[in-house]
Amino acid sequence: MAAKTKINDHGDVIFSEEDVIELLYTDPGFDISKLYFDSIDKYSDSLKELGIDLPVINTVPERPKPEIFDKENCDNWHMPDKYYQINVQQWLLEKCQNDEEKMRVQMEYDLFEKKQFIRVLQFLIYFVDTLRANNMVWGVGRGSSVASFCLFLIGVHKINPMLYNLDITEFLR
Repeated sequence: MAAKTKINDHGDVIFSEEDVIELLYTDPGFDISKLYFDSIDKYSDSLKELGIDLPVINTVPERPKPEIFDKENCDNWHMPDKYYQINVQQWLLEKCQNDEEKMRVQMEYDLFEKKQFIRVLQFLIYFVDTLRANNMVWGVGRGSSVASFCLFLIGVHKINPMLYNLDITEFLR
């Protein structure tokens, strides 16, 4: 059945009506009330026609695309004012030890700026500072984010991408 399902922009699994029927045939007690469906017309009509009392199912809720949601809500993040005031570019450049690192920071910063992710970098500085202040442990790093030297300098991960010649464009597509 998994091959028949699809995933929307928000990561919700969207089921077809055939999926729900198959679920109910295989397990009549399965709670489908929290699943999302493209269309529920046939299911709803069948319940009415047969007079069966089965759970109501939901269509996909209307939500803005993730990039619109992020832009509309990033100012609502809980973050102390001092982190909103950080000049991220300067903060990162001060962490650099040589001209090669400064060039890499500038190149990455331009990409982050183009994608309007500077507020995200400010939040990550706050987040890592909070983890450190509370002696919390976080991962070494995984996925394409380890290609970012800026994230390495912030402390999001502990893999220096310059040592391994990792390409930032794999992270910021």
